[in-house]
Amino acid sequence: MSRDDERISNILAPARENPSYLNLWSAYKKIEALGIKVSKNDTNAVRIAVIGSATLEPLAACLDIKTRIVGFNVKTFVGGFNTYRQEILDKNSNLYKLSPDVIVLSIDAWSILDKLFIASFIRMNEKERKNIQKEVIAGICSLVDTLESSTSALILVNNFIIPSFTPFGIVDNKQKLGFLQFFGELNSSLAQRFQEKSRSFVVDLDSIASDFGKSRVINWNTWYRGSVPFSEQFTPILVDEYLRYILALRGKTKKCIVLDLDNTLWGGIIGEDGLEGIKLGNTAPGIEYVEFQKTLLSLYNRGIILAICSKNNYDDVVKVFREHPFQILKEEHFAALRINWQNKVVNLEELAAEINIGLDSMVFLDDNPVERAQVSQVHPEVLVVDMPKNPRLYRDMLENLKVFDVLSLTKEDLTRGEMYAGKRKRSELEKSATSIEDFLRTLELKVTANEVNDFDAPRVVQLIGKTNQFNLTTKRYTDAEVNNFRQSKEAAVYSMAVKDRFGDEGIVGVAIVRKQTSDWLIDSFLMSCRVIGRSAETAMLAKIVADARKSKAQRVLGEYIPTNKNPPAADFYKRHGFVMHTPSDDNVITWILNLADQTVEVPEWIELIEE
Repeated sequence: MSRDDERISNILAPARENPSYLNLWSAYKKIEALGIKVSKNDTNAVRIAVIGSATLEPLAACLDIKTRIVGFNVKTFVGGFNTYRQEILDKNSNLYKLSPDVIVLSIDAWSILDKLFIASFIRMNEKERKNIQKEVIAGICSLVDTLESSTSALILVNNFIIPSFTPFGIVDNKQKLGFLQFFGELNSSLAQRFQEKSRSFVVDLDSIASDFGKSRVINWNTWYRGSVPFSEQFTPILVDEYLRYILALRGKTKKCIVLDLDNTLWGGIIGEDGLEGIKLGNTAPGIEYVEFQKTLLSLYNRGIILAICSKNNYDDVVKVFREHPFQILKEEHFAALRINWQNKVVNLEELAAEINIGLDSMVFLDDNPVERAQVSQVHPEVLVVDMPKNPRLYRDMLENLKVFDVLSLTKEDLTRGEMYAGKRKRSELEKSATSIEDFLRTLELKVTANEVNDFDAPRVVQLIGKTNQFNLTTKRYTDAEVNNFRQSKEAAVYSMAVKDRFGDEGIVGVAIVRKQTSDWLIDSFLMSCRVIGRSAETAMLAKIVADARKSKAQRVLGEYIPTNKNPPAADFYKRHGFVMHTPSDDNVITWILNLADQTVEVPEWIELIEE
């Protein structure tokens, strides 16, 4: 740890322990005073711009520090009071000089609407109100379009808080377009306009404010004194919502829920109470566990991996899965099972290895505080949730556990459960095979490797953002940057899809190539951990090498940047005949394949499909 890192860590300590507004603000000011610059080459950096119609430094300060607390180096730009239009339209503004990764656009409705809007609203006709709606939405969308064309940033736009007050009183909903409906339709129109945008998201400020309590969102003292739009209590809550997008952008969200069984997935102890004695049913006690399982199933259906870690007898547990009439989750919903009397710390390690994910991708749910404490102590990278003592709060706890976000839902996400069912079948086949090559031949592998099309681009961006283990450089690119590579004649973006006799894995691999006259440089090469061990990566590399040869390139170069998580990829180029070049940068290792006398062949057990 460098001296600067140590100083920042010490400053962050109070805010990490208690992320109150005052602690976050204090840490921000202290770090700002240090004047430490963030390198443009820092892959762990997040550059954040906060712009809008009010005094937003408190919001930016809390976002800056909370982003640091989760492990990023941060550079933050705060726009001036109500200068967001100038900052967006002036291509030489400090906003663009930052080259932001994330832009927060926070516009108060009252800064756009006429100052006498409330007073005159009651006298407007429906057409006049509709015209104002169109003008507001068109103005915001025009600015966002400019940001999208001028940056590669993720853009977060607050919607409008629907007021509690209406000049119509209790007959507001009797109007053709009442005051509250006016704002509700603004929010609906904004969401609809952003639906097809891949880099711009509407942050549902109205829902967040409603959940928090709209009467507490604004501190009227600081609003009238300094145009600060959010109270000290609400600001950190709103920042948590922005942070979800940043974590998803950087691939630092969770992928897997590991579940205990007794008094977690059902009430009681199956080994003592028996099938008829455990609490599972359509009335209390028991309905709370059914509702908890339904929420788990909803997460499974969106692509979250489920696994079991339970001290129990396997036969007793399987009986619940197969015979209990109110058991929602079945065996096929779980990617891996550890039902034994072994230490749960060891079981978690084995589950991570079997599923092929990092321990830091796991969330551990167990009603036993002793088990939770042991896992937390040995594996602090696992998110260990303090389960409520009352199981009636399990569902609420899970619904508010906002750590599984992705920026897009792909076909691969929605079918992940079936993919892991296929994985179990492959494992059974592998155990019976006499050699790894015999096993691979029986899989009937088909690999499709091509340059990326528009349909597959969202999945490619998702993989770039979240893949860590088999990722040669761990460079993160936004969809705009990926699109720039695709459009450039000096680059190419490849995707790899894998099928076998047990199912379709979808797109599981990505490569980005920078083309030069005589050299092709593989800037990024990554693959989902789901297909490690099936030699699909060799097929994609062979496709790249073949294309390089067709273009008359003389060499293919590949880079490897070691991280704590990507040792599985360390020998990738060496295994395929590349020779290591003396590194010019201690952290970047370059490998070279001379095409005059070397090549990479598609394995004989793989059918390579080029469409």
